Amino acid sequence: MFERDHLAQVYDASHGGLDIILSVCPQAESVVSNLKRKFRLRPDEKTPSACLYAPKDSGDCWHVVDYGGGEGERWFSPIDLYMRDRGYRQQHFSVALHELMELYGVSEQLTSSVNRPDITTREALDGETGQPRRIRYRKGFTPEELRTWGPCVKAEHLTELGWQAVASIEDTKNGKTTIKCPTPTFPIFAETCEYTDNQGNILSFRKVYEPCNPNKAFRFFCDGQKPRHYLFGLQALRRKVESLGGEKLSEVVIVSGGSDAVNLLSMGYQPVWLGSETEELTQDDMKLLSKYAHRIVNIPDIDATGLRMGRRLALRYPDIYTAWMTDEDMHHLHDKRQRRRKDLKDFIELNPSREAVRNLINRAQSALYWSVSKDKDGNKSYTVSASRLNYYLGLNGFCTLKDDTQEKPVYVRLNGHRVQHVVAKTIVNFLTEQARRQGLPRGLQDKLLRSHDVPNNNVSHLPERDDMDFGKATETSQRFFFRNGWVEVTAGDITFHNYADLTDGYVWEDSVIQHDYRRTAPMFKVEHDAEGRLRVIVNEHQPSKFFRFVMNASRLYWRKELEKGQELTPEERDEENLCLLSKLVNIGYLLFGFKSESQAWATLCLDATMGETEDECNGRSGKSFYLKALGQLLNTFCIEARVPSVVDNRFLFDGVTEATDLIIVDECHRLLNFDFFYGRITGNFRGENKGEHPFEIPFQKSPKFAFGSNYTLRRYDPSTMGRVWPQLFSDYYHERTRQNDYLETRKISDDFGQNLMGSDYAESDWQTDIHFMLECVQLFLQLPANERKVMPPMARVELRSERADIGRDFEEFANVYFSAEGGNLDREVKRDEVFSHFCCEIPYRISKNKLTTKLKAYCQYASHIHCLNPAFITGQDKDGERLVRRIDGSLTYMFYVQSVADFESRKAKLEHKEPEQQELQF
Repeated sequence: MFERDHLAQVYDASHGGLDIILSVCPQAESVVSNLKRKFRLRPDEKTPSACLYAPKDSGDCWHVVDYGGGEGERWFSPIDLYMRDRGYRQQHFSVALHELMELYGVSEQLTSSVNRPDITTREALDGETGQPRRIRYRKGFTPEELRTWGPCVKAEHLTELGWQAVASIEDTKNGKTTIKCPTPTFPIFAETCEYTDNQGNILSFRKVYEPCNPNKAFRFFCDGQKPRHYLFGLQALRRKVESLGGEKLSEVVIVSGGSDAVNLLSMGYQPVWLGSETEELTQDDMKLLSKYAHRIVNIPDIDATGLRMGRRLALRYPDIYTAWMTDEDMHHLHDKRQRRRKDLKDFIELNPSREAVRNLINRAQSALYWSVSKDKDGNKSYTVSASRLNYYLGLNGFCTLKDDTQEKPVYVRLNGHRVQHVVAKTIVNFLTEQARRQGLPRGLQDKLLRSHDVPNNNVSHLPERDDMDFGKATETSQRFFFRNGWVEVTAGDITFHNYADLTDGYVWEDSVIQHDYRRTAPMFKVEHDAEGRLRVIVNEHQPSKFFRFVMNASRLYWRKELEKGQELTPEERDEENLCLLSKLVNIGYLLFGFKSESQAWATLCLDATMGETEDECNGRSGKSFYLKALGQLLNTFCIEARVPSVVDNRFLFDGVTEATDLIIVDECHRLLNFDFFYGRITGNFRGENKGEHPFEIPFQKSPKFAFGSNYTLRRYDPSTMGRVWPQLFSDYYHERTRQNDYLETRKISDDFGQNLMGSDYAESDWQTDIHFMLECVQLFLQLPANERKVMPPMARVELRSERADIGRDFEEFANVYFSAEGGNLDREVKRDEVFSHFCCEIPYRISKNKLTTKLKAYCQYASHIHCLNPAFITGQDKDGERLVRRIDGSLTYMFYVQSVADFESRKAKLEHKEPEQQELQF
């Protein structure tokens, strides 16, 4: 009845089952409009032989008849086709039904508006005041009540375990009597449990079960004095053994609750259970159960608590057998509370056959990995079972990771959801140490040391795992793991969790940040001003020293404030705000692990101060510290690129793995070939380890890049700017030398009286700095995707780059040669003459092509020059083209440097001409 009702609901939700048929047989869509036509149900048939039939009445469904099929294989309902498509046999009908229920939204959800009891309140009668709770029963169970327990549960199964249907529950308090009665959508059951106290008195309590209570925590409650420890099902177990004349059962099965127990009993097995998942069996319990059964089998739930307690029980009592259910057994389905199915009741509901339960119990394993035998002289010898040894090690968290790039086993150990890399020697040492602690016989310990079944460096038979998700980020969130718990950052909040709450992922032990997390008050906020621009508002007395460093490194005009005592203009403050905002968002970007092809940028830390030559190395401004500070929360791989040839090393990325979050390329040489890195920034990451084959990491799992350079960018083309995210660092922190005009040297430690994030850095300072960085991640997530790449004020660095391209020597020469008084502006001059004059003033050699490059840069940089080789001189379509004249019969390269004054003059004359003249002029 239960399955027919839900199947009818599925058909109603799928247009009489037509949607199910078309999802399995899309080719049938062509005959829906003309049911006289046929379609191919089997791909190998030459002539279509299947017909589609519409429902005949309101209770019917669509179905298919295959006239080319064999006997008994012609008529198919929608669920028949669904099962046929997935290779399900008849025993999988319940699985197919529940899959279709989830697929078409047929819900068994419990709601307080539907699933509620009948509750009334009246004045207390005489004699009710002071009385305990009264539970009244009625005889028998309705079919609906039995269906609530499970698909195969009958009345005798409930009666055997002491359950009765409740007619009412009366409770009197404060002169009022409340009466709770069951309803068809809210059945109530109670179980009477007897026990003997320390004085030998027989006492009892009642356990009340409300299976349809929407609040899962209130499904059970006890009435009466329940003992501290109670083993349910023991009375029924005794009666069963007595009925067999005292003969032991093959097995007694430990389950996690009363509903599991009733369902297991309906499958022919005798259950026992404890009051809660976290309660543990005692030695006395084990002795008692061993008295009644040859084998004790435990079937724990497969949620986090069930798995943890199941492992603990299996290790505490090695001779107990554990039958582990899996998500595959549950077909990844959900229960009526929309939670993943996890217990034995769920298993039986999806697999309602004795064969399925027998197969589950038959696969139970024991952690007792050795056996003892004696020879005729009584000498003991020990045999180690390889399968049980591996099972024992698996219970202790040891396994291997599936890694097709590695020929040798990759060993790890799980501690909850924290994972640690180990080697074979670690596992062997663990085995021998455990054997010593447990006082196992010396002969067994020697056997372990000599055994070929223990893991080694080359071969392992430990369970191989490929289902562990180490991802820390989604598109909208980022996780960070600390000593005292883990934190999830979203656009809306920064939330702290205990490790017990980590149920949907894993974390590498060596990626746990070795500090405690402590939430502090927000340190800044970003708002739009009246003109729509983002403004950083720093909270007064914010405690993070790293934040203060970031602010100082963004003070582009500190000399004007500190040395000259002048107020900054609104434009200057805007530039400093933009410089700071860019860093805050960039910190969030680097710490955010989710990668998007449209947001694949490499951070490039540059000095904002202008250099005198292209070779000038500025530095000492805090760029390296900025990147290394972020490395405190990331798994980083560092490369020093002081020489351009570093990219010629084929093993440059030896050591980079999927666990690497950020590659820092620091101290970049001015001639470093950045193109070498571009493909790895925006695509899959390729590298090679010494002695191994090249490897490739998919883009989504590949590390990000960050560069630190004391030089300017060599080019600003779209390819470069699309891949890099520049970050400007002011010269607030600097080194005074004889070559500069600084008044003093200022290091980061000078501002704070200590080395930030050094060995003596206080834990409270770590915590405030960490919280500041997490706020930056939150800021990054809050910004729209197309606004996240906040660029700093680039005019300064672009100007610096242009000046570096010119060089100090050529700038000094051109300032005179192409000055207003120099006589070389606004006329054609030979390139050879300019080259000859410049070479007379420099002590080194330079090519004529290099001279041309410097002059082009100078014409873009100098404020009094409009352009080099204007179009009206060259006769070309645009300015800047090559100018060549034939002089004395030979081609000669010429320069024409047009001044701004000449350009403005020509423009003014052109604007005063008549339109006809303008057209003629052009």
